[in-house]
Amino acid sequence: MKNWQRQLGTALVVTLCGLGTVTAASAATYNQKGNALKSYNVKKYRTVNNKNYYQSAYSYQSAPGYTQGGLYQTTPGTIRRTAGTVKSLTFTTNVYLPVTYATSGDWGNPQSEVLSKDGNTLYTLIMLNKGTGTGRIVKYDLGKLRQQYHISTTNMTALRRATYDKSVNKLTVTDKAILNCMQVGPTFKAGHGQSLAQNPKTGELWFVGSAAVKANVQRVSTKTLKPNKRINFTLKSTVAMGENLTFDKNGNAYFYTYSYGGWAPKNSLKLYQGKINKKSVKFHLVMQGLRHNPGWKSQSIAYSTKQNRLYFVSNSSISSIPVSKLGKLTAKDVKTVKLSGQREFEGLQFDQSGAGYLLVNKGAELLKTTGKF
Repeated sequence: MKNWQRQLGTALVVTLCGLGTVTAASAATYNQKGNALKSYNVKKYRTVNNKNYYQSAYSYQSAPGYTQGGLYQTTPGTIRRTAGTVKSLTFTTNVYLPVTYATSGDWGNPQSEVLSKDGNTLYTLIMLNKGTGTGRIVKYDLGKLRQQYHISTTNMTALRRATYDKSVNKLTVTDKAILNCMQVGPTFKAGHGQSLAQNPKTGELWFVGSAAVKANVQRVSTKTLKPNKRINFTLKSTVAMGENLTFDKNGNAYFYTYSYGGWAPKNSLKLYQGKINKKSVKFHLVMQGLRHNPGWKSQSIAYSTKQNRLYFVSNSSISSIPVSKLGKLTAKDVKTVKLSGQREFEGLQFDQSGAGYLLVNKGAELLKTTGKF
Protein backbone atom coordinates (compact mmCIF):
# COMPACT_ATOMS: atom_id res chain seq x y z
CA MET A 1 0.00 0.00 0.00
CA LYS A 2 1.76 3.15 -1.23
CA ASN A 3 3.01 5.51 1.52
CA TRP A 4 1.46 3.36 4.20
CA GLN A 5 2.12 0.35 6.31
CA ARG A 6 -1.05 -1.20 7.66
CA GLN A 7 -0.71 -3.51 10.62
CA LEU A 8 -3.57 -5.64 11.90
CA GLY A 9 -3.23 -7.21 15.33
CA THR A 10 -4.88 -10.28 16.74
CA ALA A 11 -8.35 -10.28 18.27
CA LEU A 12 -8.76 -9.56 21.95
CA VAL A 13 -11.57 -9.98 24.44
CA VAL A 14 -13.01 -6.95 26.23
CA THR A 15 -15.36 -7.14 29.20
CA LEU A 16 -17.89 -4.34 29.52
CA CYS A 17 -19.97 -3.53 32.58
CA GLY A 18 -23.46 -4.91 32.12
CA LEU A 19 -22.80 -5.93 28.53
CA GLY A 20 -21.04 -9.26 28.86
CA THR A 21 -18.07 -10.07 26.66
CA VAL A 22 -17.35 -8.34 23.36
CA THR A 23 -14.71 -9.41 20.88
CA ALA A 24 -12.84 -6.58 19.14
CA ALA A 25 -9.94 -6.47 16.73
CA SER A 26 -6.70 -4.72 17.70
CA ALA A 27 -6.18 -1.25 16.29
CA ALA A 28 -5.19 -0.94 12.65
CA THR A 29 -2.05 1.22 12.44
CA TYR A 30 -1.04 3.59 9.64
CA ASN A 31 2.39 5.18 9.45
CA GLN A 32 2.25 8.50 7.63
CA LYS A 33 5.32 9.58 5.66
CA GLY A 34 6.51 13.15 5.33
CA ASN A 35 5.44 16.17 7.35
CA ALA A 36 1.78 16.42 8.32
CA LEU A 37 2.08 20.18 8.90
CA LYS A 38 1.88 22.58 5.96
CA SER A 39 4.95 24.82 5.69
CA TYR A 40 4.63 28.47 6.71
CA ASN A 41 6.65 31.67 6.90
CA VAL A 42 7.15 32.74 10.51
CA LYS A 43 7.66 36.36 9.36
CA LYS A 44 4.00 36.44 8.31
CA TYR A 45 2.73 35.21 11.67
CA ARG A 46 0.80 37.69 13.82
CA THR A 47 -1.04 37.71 17.13
CA VAL A 48 -4.17 39.62 18.14
CA ASN A 49 -3.55 41.76 21.21
CA ASN A 50 -6.44 40.43 23.30
CA LYS A 51 -7.00 41.62 26.87
CA ASN A 52 -4.76 39.84 29.32
CA TYR A 53 -6.59 37.87 32.01
CA TYR A 54 -3.80 35.34 32.51
CA GLN A 55 -4.43 32.97 35.43
CA SER A 56 -1.18 32.11 37.21
CA ALA A 57 -0.44 28.74 38.78
CA TYR A 58 -2.08 27.59 42.01
CA SER A 59 -2.45 24.46 44.11
CA TYR A 60 -5.57 22.54 43.09
CA GLN A 61 -8.38 22.79 45.62
CA SER A 62 -11.14 20.31 46.40
CA ALA A 63 -14.82 21.12 46.20
CA PRO A 64 -16.20 22.31 49.55
CA GLY A 65 -17.31 19.31 51.60
CA TYR A 66 -15.66 16.72 49.33
CA THR A 67 -13.64 13.85 50.74
CA GLN A 68 -12.42 11.29 48.23
CA GLY A 69 -14.03 7.89 48.72
CA GLY A 70 -15.88 8.99 51.83
CA LEU A 71 -18.35 11.87 52.18
CA TYR A 72 -21.01 12.47 49.53
CA GLN A 73 -22.13 15.84 48.27
CA THR A 74 -25.90 16.18 48.27
CA THR A 75 -26.36 19.71 46.95
CA PRO A 76 -24.84 21.43 43.92
CA GLY A 77 -21.74 23.55 44.14
CA THR A 78 -20.90 26.60 42.04
CA ILE A 79 -17.97 28.10 40.17
CA ARG A 80 -18.48 31.79 39.40
CA ARG A 81 -17.06 34.46 37.15
CA THR A 82 -14.54 36.71 38.93
CA ALA A 83 -13.17 38.79 36.04
CA GLY A 84 -12.97 39.00 32.27
CA THR A 85 -14.75 40.26 29.19
CA VAL A 86 -17.60 37.82 29.86
CA LYS A 87 -19.72 39.85 32.28
CA SER A 88 -21.77 37.11 33.95
CA LEU A 89 -21.25 33.36 34.14
CA THR A 90 -21.91 30.65 36.71
CA PHE A 91 -21.27 26.91 36.54
CA THR A 92 -23.48 24.79 38.81
CA THR A 93 -23.00 21.10 39.56
CA ASN A 94 -25.09 18.95 37.25
CA VAL A 95 -23.58 15.50 37.93
CA TYR A 96 -21.30 14.27 40.70
CA LEU A 97 -19.27 11.65 38.86
CA PRO A 98 -17.92 8.44 40.44
CA VAL A 99 -14.57 8.57 42.20
CA THR A 100 -14.20 4.98 43.41
CA TYR A 101 -15.04 1.92 41.31
CA ALA A 102 -12.71 -0.99 42.10
CA THR A 103 -10.30 0.53 44.63
CA SER A 104 -10.41 3.77 46.59
CA GLY A 105 -10.09 6.81 44.33
CA ASP A 106 -9.29 4.85 41.16
CA TRP A 107 -11.74 6.94 39.08
CA GLY A 108 -10.70 10.21 40.66
CA ASN A 109 -8.71 11.47 37.67
CA PRO A 110 -10.93 12.05 34.62
CA GLN A 111 -8.97 13.95 31.97
CA SER A 112 -11.44 14.67 29.17
CA GLU A 113 -15.09 14.40 28.18
CA VAL A 114 -17.38 14.10 25.17
CA LEU A 115 -21.05 15.06 25.46
CA SER A 116 -23.73 14.21 22.91
CA LYS A 117 -25.66 17.05 21.22
CA ASP A 118 -28.75 16.38 23.32
CA GLY A 119 -26.68 16.31 26.51
CA ASN A 120 -27.88 12.81 27.41
CA THR A 121 -24.75 10.74 26.71
CA LEU A 122 -21.38 11.38 28.31
CA TYR A 123 -18.00 9.76 27.66
CA THR A 124 -15.14 10.39 30.09
CA LEU A 125 -11.54 9.30 29.65
CA ILE A 126 -10.21 8.42 33.09
CA MET A 127 -6.50 8.04 33.79
CA LEU A 128 -5.86 5.12 36.11
CA ASN A 129 -2.07 5.29 36.23
CA LYS A 130 -0.21 8.40 35.08
CA GLY A 131 3.13 6.62 35.25
CA THR A 132 2.14 4.04 32.66
CA GLY A 133 -0.31 6.23 30.76
CA THR A 134 -3.09 3.70 31.37
CA GLY A 135 -6.67 4.84 31.13
CA ARG A 136 -10.18 3.79 30.20
CA ILE A 137 -13.35 5.34 28.81
CA VAL A 138 -16.64 5.25 30.68
CA LYS A 139 -19.95 5.96 28.94
CA TYR A 140 -22.95 7.26 30.90
CA ASP A 141 -26.60 7.28 29.89
CA LEU A 142 -27.21 10.64 31.55
CA GLY A 143 -30.75 10.89 30.20
CA LYS A 144 -31.83 7.74 32.02
CA LEU A 145 -29.77 8.51 35.11
CA ARG A 146 -31.36 11.93 35.39
CA GLN A 147 -34.92 10.86 34.65
CA GLN A 148 -35.10 7.62 36.65
CA TYR A 149 -32.50 8.18 39.38
CA HIS A 150 -32.50 12.00 39.64
CA ILE A 151 -28.71 12.34 39.72
CA SER A 152 -28.93 16.03 38.77
CA THR A 153 -31.63 17.03 41.26
CA THR A 154 -32.84 15.18 44.35
CA ASN A 155 -30.43 12.22 44.41
CA MET A 156 -27.06 13.69 43.52
CA THR A 157 -25.18 11.05 45.54
CA ALA A 158 -26.54 8.12 43.51
CA LEU A 159 -23.69 7.59 41.04
CA ARG A 160 -20.89 7.83 43.59
CA ARG A 161 -22.76 5.60 46.04
CA ALA A 162 -23.38 2.90 43.43
CA THR A 163 -19.75 2.64 42.32
CA TYR A 164 -18.46 2.89 45.89
CA ASP A 165 -20.84 0.14 47.02
CA LYS A 166 -19.51 -2.01 44.18
CA SER A 167 -15.94 -1.51 45.43
CA VAL A 168 -16.88 -2.84 48.90
CA ASN A 169 -19.23 -5.59 47.65
CA LYS A 170 -22.37 -4.03 49.12
CA LEU A 171 -24.44 -3.44 45.99
CA THR A 172 -28.14 -2.76 46.41
CA VAL A 173 -30.80 -3.41 43.77
CA THR A 174 -30.79 0.30 42.94
CA ASP A 175 -26.99 0.32 42.72
CA LYS A 176 -27.09 -2.48 40.16
CA ALA A 177 -29.70 -0.65 38.08
CA ILE A 178 -27.57 2.49 38.11
CA LEU A 179 -24.47 0.55 37.04
CA ASN A 180 -26.46 -0.80 34.08
CA CYS A 181 -26.72 2.81 32.86
CA MET A 182 -22.95 2.84 32.45
CA GLN A 183 -20.57 1.13 30.05
CA VAL A 184 -17.07 0.62 31.40
CA GLY A 185 -14.45 0.21 28.70
CA PRO A 186 -11.23 -1.80 28.91
CA THR A 187 -7.90 -0.28 29.90
CA PHE A 188 -5.50 0.93 27.23
CA LYS A 189 -2.53 3.26 26.76
CA ALA A 190 -4.14 6.69 26.62
CA GLY A 191 -1.16 9.07 26.68
CA HIS A 192 -2.05 12.06 28.83
CA GLY A 193 -5.74 11.41 28.24
CA GLN A 194 -6.87 15.03 28.01
CA SER A 195 -7.90 15.04 24.34
CA LEU A 196 -10.94 12.80 23.84
CA ALA A 197 -13.10 14.43 21.14
CA GLN A 198 -15.92 13.52 18.75
CA ASN A 199 -16.10 14.50 15.09
CA PRO A 200 -19.76 15.53 14.56
CA LYS A 201 -19.49 14.84 10.83
CA THR A 202 -18.61 11.17 11.31
CA GLY A 203 -19.55 10.42 14.93
CA GLU A 204 -16.03 9.09 15.48
CA LEU A 205 -14.21 9.44 18.80
CA TRP A 206 -10.51 10.40 18.65
CA PHE A 207 -7.76 11.21 21.11
CA VAL A 208 -4.09 12.21 20.93
CA GLY A 209 -2.10 9.15 21.92
CA SER A 210 1.23 10.96 21.90
CA ALA A 211 1.81 14.69 21.87
CA ALA A 212 5.53 14.47 21.07
CA VAL A 213 7.22 15.28 17.75
CA LYS A 214 6.60 11.65 16.80
CA ALA A 215 2.89 11.84 17.45
CA ASN A 216 -0.21 9.74 16.96
CA VAL A 217 -3.98 10.08 17.06
CA GLN A 218 -6.23 7.12 17.81
CA ARG A 219 -9.84 6.40 16.99
CA VAL A 220 -12.03 4.78 19.63
CA SER A 221 -14.90 2.39 18.94
CA THR A 222 -18.16 3.73 20.37
CA LYS A 223 -19.23 0.10 20.87
CA THR A 224 -16.23 -1.36 22.69
CA LEU A 225 -14.69 1.92 23.98
CA LYS A 226 -11.34 0.57 22.79
CA PRO A 227 -8.97 2.18 20.23
CA ASN A 228 -9.45 0.55 16.81
CA LYS A 229 -7.30 2.76 14.59
CA ARG A 230 -4.00 4.58 15.04
CA ILE A 231 -2.27 7.06 12.74
CA ASN A 232 1.40 7.74 13.45
CA PHE A 233 2.76 11.02 12.07
CA THR A 234 5.20 13.90 12.48
CA LEU A 235 3.95 17.46 12.08
CA LYS A 236 7.54 18.58 11.47
CA SER A 237 10.81 17.96 13.25
CA THR A 238 10.51 21.12 15.35
CA VAL A 239 6.79 21.01 16.17
CA ALA A 240 5.16 18.71 18.70
CA MET A 241 1.48 17.78 18.64
CA GLY A 242 -0.66 19.55 21.23
CA GLU A 243 -2.27 17.63 24.08
CA ASN A 244 -5.80 18.74 23.18
CA LEU A 245 -8.24 18.13 20.34
CA THR A 246 -11.67 19.19 19.10
CA PHE A 247 -13.72 19.26 15.89
CA ASP A 248 -16.11 21.84 14.45
CA LYS A 249 -19.44 21.15 12.72
CA ASN A 250 -17.68 20.75 9.37
CA GLY A 251 -15.31 18.08 10.64
CA ASN A 252 -12.25 20.34 10.89
CA ALA A 253 -9.88 19.31 13.68
CA TYR A 254 -8.15 21.79 16.00
CA PHE A 255 -5.46 21.81 18.65
CA TYR A 256 -3.44 24.57 20.27
CA THR A 257 -0.13 25.06 22.02
CA TYR A 258 1.48 27.75 24.15
CA SER A 259 4.60 29.57 23.03
CA TYR A 260 7.40 29.86 25.55
CA GLY A 261 9.67 32.01 23.41
CA GLY A 262 11.29 31.95 19.98
CA TRP A 263 9.64 33.52 16.93
CA ALA A 264 6.21 33.75 18.61
CA PRO A 265 5.69 35.99 21.67
CA LYS A 266 6.14 34.34 25.05
CA ASN A 267 2.86 33.15 26.64
CA SER A 268 0.99 33.53 23.37
CA LEU A 269 -1.33 30.85 21.95
CA LYS A 270 -0.85 29.12 18.59
CA LEU A 271 -3.84 27.46 16.93
CA TYR A 272 -3.70 24.66 14.35
CA GLN A 273 -6.50 23.55 12.04
CA GLY A 274 -6.68 20.44 9.86
CA LYS A 275 -8.30 17.14 9.03
CA ILE A 276 -8.01 13.64 10.42
CA ASN A 277 -8.60 11.41 7.42
CA LYS A 278 -8.90 7.63 7.08
CA LYS A 279 -5.16 7.01 6.95
CA SER A 280 -3.50 10.38 7.45
CA VAL A 281 -3.70 13.76 9.14
CA LYS A 282 -3.08 17.22 7.72
CA PHE A 283 -2.73 20.42 9.74
CA HIS A 284 -1.78 24.02 9.14
CA LEU A 285 -0.90 26.81 11.53
CA VAL A 286 -3.56 29.50 11.70
CA MET A 287 -1.38 32.54 10.96
CA GLN A 288 -2.87 34.63 13.74
CA GLY A 289 -2.71 33.55 17.35
CA LEU A 290 -3.63 35.08 20.70
CA ARG A 291 -1.05 37.37 22.27
CA HIS A 292 -2.24 36.36 25.75
CA ASN A 293 -3.21 32.77 26.56
CA PRO A 294 -5.81 32.25 29.31
CA GLY A 295 -3.61 30.64 31.93
CA TRP A 296 -0.57 28.74 33.05
CA LYS A 297 -1.63 25.29 31.87
CA SER A 298 -3.45 24.26 28.70
CA GLN A 299 -6.08 21.72 29.71
CA SER A 300 -8.57 21.38 26.88
CA ILE A 301 -10.04 22.81 23.68
CA ALA A 302 -13.77 22.79 22.92
CA TYR A 303 -16.21 23.85 20.22
CA SER A 304 -19.80 25.06 20.45
CA THR A 305 -21.99 24.54 17.38
CA LYS A 306 -24.55 27.05 18.67
CA GLN A 307 -21.97 29.80 19.15
CA ASN A 308 -19.61 28.56 16.39
CA ARG A 309 -16.72 29.36 18.71
CA LEU A 310 -13.56 27.60 19.87
CA TYR A 311 -12.79 27.57 23.60
CA PHE A 312 -9.30 27.35 25.11
CA VAL A 313 -9.52 25.94 28.63
CA SER A 314 -6.96 26.58 31.33
CA ASN A 315 -7.42 26.19 35.06
CA SER A 316 -9.96 28.80 36.25
CA SER A 317 -9.68 30.71 32.97
CA ILE A 318 -11.29 30.16 29.55
CA SER A 319 -10.84 32.16 26.33
CA SER A 320 -12.88 31.78 23.15
CA ILE A 321 -12.86 33.01 19.54
CA PRO A 322 -15.31 32.84 16.61
CA VAL A 323 -14.42 30.24 13.97
CA SER A 324 -15.74 32.53 11.24
CA LYS A 325 -12.99 35.06 11.96
CA LEU A 326 -9.95 32.79 12.20
CA GLY A 327 -6.89 34.62 10.92
CA LYS A 328 -8.63 38.01 11.04
CA LEU A 329 -9.52 38.44 14.69
CA THR A 330 -9.77 41.75 16.47
CA ALA A 331 -9.28 42.12 20.22
CA LYS A 332 -13.02 42.42 20.83
CA ASP A 333 -13.62 39.05 19.13
CA VAL A 334 -11.72 37.31 21.96
CA LYS A 335 -13.78 36.55 25.05
CA THR A 336 -12.15 35.55 28.34
CA VAL A 337 -13.59 34.66 31.72
CA LYS A 338 -11.75 33.99 34.98
CA LEU A 339 -13.48 31.78 37.50
CA SER A 340 -13.48 31.01 41.21
CA GLY A 341 -12.65 27.88 43.16
CA GLN A 342 -9.07 27.05 42.11
CA ARG A 343 -10.21 23.67 40.81
CA GLU A 344 -8.45 21.64 38.11
CA PHE A 345 -10.37 22.16 34.85
CA GLU A 346 -10.29 19.00 32.73
CA GLY A 347 -12.74 19.52 29.88
CA LEU A 348 -15.56 21.58 28.42
CA GLN A 349 -18.42 20.49 26.17
CA PHE A 350 -21.57 22.10 24.80
CA ASP A 351 -25.01 20.74 24.00
CA GLN A 352 -27.08 21.82 21.01
CA SER A 353 -28.69 24.66 22.98
CA GLY A 354 -25.27 26.19 23.69
CA ALA A 355 -25.15 25.29 27.39
CA GLY A 356 -21.63 24.49 28.57
CA TYR A 357 -20.63 21.51 30.74
CA LEU A 358 -17.34 21.83 32.61
CA LEU A 359 -15.45 18.77 33.88
CA VAL A 360 -13.37 19.31 37.03
CA ASN A 361 -11.51 17.23 39.60
CA LYS A 362 -11.41 16.85 43.40
CA GLY A 363 -13.98 15.39 43.24
CA ALA A 364 -14.87 14.55 39.70
CA GLU A 365 -17.97 16.44 38.64
CA LEU A 366 -19.75 17.99 35.69
CA LEU A 367 -20.98 21.57 36.11
CA LYS A 368 -23.45 23.26 33.76
CA THR A 369 -23.57 26.92 32.78
CA THR A 370 -26.57 29.06 33.61
CA GLY A 371 -26.07 30.96 30.35
CA LYS A 372 -24.09 31.03 27.11
CA PHE A 373 -20.65 32.52 26.70
